[in-house]
Amino acid sequence: MYNGNGNGGSIMIGGFRVKPIYLYVAGAALLVVLVYLLISFLNTSFTLHFGAFAGLLLIIANLREVIGAAYVQRGSTALLNLLVGGGLIFAWLAQFLGVLFWIPAVLMVAVATPLILGRASVYKAYITTAQGAISNLRRTVIR
Repeated sequence: MYNGNGNGGSIMIGGFRVKPIYLYVAGAALLVVLVYLLISFLNTSFTLHFGAFAGLLLIIANLREVIGAAYVQRGSTALLNLLVGGGLIFAWLAQFLGVLFWIPAVLMVAVATPLILGRASVYKAYITTAQGAISNLRRTVIR
C-alpha cells in the first residue's frame, strides 16, 4: 500500500530504511530486558537481606551456647552455626561497604567447613587454639 511519502511506509534511520514494526519489536524486547534486569536486581537485594537476617538469627541463637559450654558436643554445632551466620553477615556487608568484607565472609565459611566433617576433634582443636591465643594475648598485655 502506498501512503504517498515515497519511502514505502518505512522510516529512515542512519541512512537505512526500517519498517516501524521492527522498531516496535526492538522496543518491546528492550523493555522486556530492562524489566528482567530490574527484577533480577531486586531479587538479589531481597536475597542478600534475607541471608543477613538468617545470619543474625544464627548468631543470636548460638552465641550464648558457644560462650557458655566450651567442651560440649553440642557446642560444635553452635560454633558451626555462629561461623555460618557471621559469614552471611559479612557477605551482606560486602555489598554495601566494599569488597574487603568478602575476606572474613569466606574465611568464616572456610573455618566452618571442617566442622561438618569431624565435629568433635575439629571443635576441640579450635577451642584449644583459641584458648592458647587468648592466653598468649593475656601474657603479652599483662607484661
